[in-house]
Amino acid sequence: MFDRIFADYLLKKGALSEADLHKIYTGQEKRYVRLGVIAISEKLMTIEQVEEVNELQTIYDKRFGDIAISEGYLNEEQVGRLLVLQGNAFLAFMQAVIDLDLMSADEFDDALMSYQKDNNLTPMNMEELKSCNVDRIMPIFLYDRPELVQNLCGVMVRTSMRLLDNHIYVKRPRIVDSVDYSCLSLQELTGDHKIVTAITGDIDDAMKKAAVAFAGADNVEGPEDTLDAMCELINCVNGLLATDMSNKDVDVDMLAPVATDAPGTMKSKSILVLPIVVCGKDLDVLVILDEDYSI
Repeated sequence: MFDRIFADYLLKKGALSEADLHKIYTGQEKRYVRLGVIAISEKLMTIEQVEEVNELQTIYDKRFGDIAISEGYLNEEQVGRLLVLQGNAFLAFMQAVIDLDLMSADEFDDALMSYQKDNNLTPMNMEELKSCNVDRIMPIFLYDRPELVQNLCGVMVRTSMRLLDNHIYVKRPRIVDSVDYSCLSLQELTGDHKIVTAITGDIDDAMKKAAVAFAGADNVEGPEDTLDAMCELINCVNGLLATDMSNKDVDVDMLAPVATDAPGTMKSKSILVLPIVVCGKDLDVLVILDEDYSI
């Protein structure tokens, strides 16, 4: 997830272009992240040390980790950890950027530091982001929200990754008292907690793309099918959340989802708006916890 979040940051800063991102994403899936790149990202080795080991690999028929250990740069435990991290999407993104000569390793590291500063993040926050683990990332964006809201948003993102787009990412959330929408898919949970979950976006663009990804192009022919698909997605998410809550002896009932393609305004004392990017398009997930609302 953080590979796309950081890519969006670099795009807005002018460090990368849309064309650059297309090249990166096209090749990223095919790239195998080298241990040297990971070692630099994890700050276990310097760029100079990695270059030295790479040079030694042209002389000795040995693996990067074996040479790094023999040179005293890494120990066996660190190499083992780096091997685990080789499947990390953010590191694959970093390697693609460097391999395509779009940024140097130093420039990339400087950009990371700027992102950290611009977003008031701690070094630990950055490590959590670079893990690309949804459960570790969502609390960074929702640290001031109740645990139940964090759990719901986590389920929404994980489910969307599985069912819609494995490159989904989130943008900074906000709290508002009203949201204007052009269309809306919504479901309520009642019981020990009252929870409202909704999705809104451009019905002919973002919502339709998400609906097609969820239900298949053959099952999405118009606005009604689009909204029904988004209702079913919310129903899946809330079903998973309700099961987890039930296991914790929290009683909730799921009402039938509802939808409208008529413009309107949702109002409540506190509405969480979590922007998510699915299939390259912006959707807003709306969450209300234990508050009355109107539409």
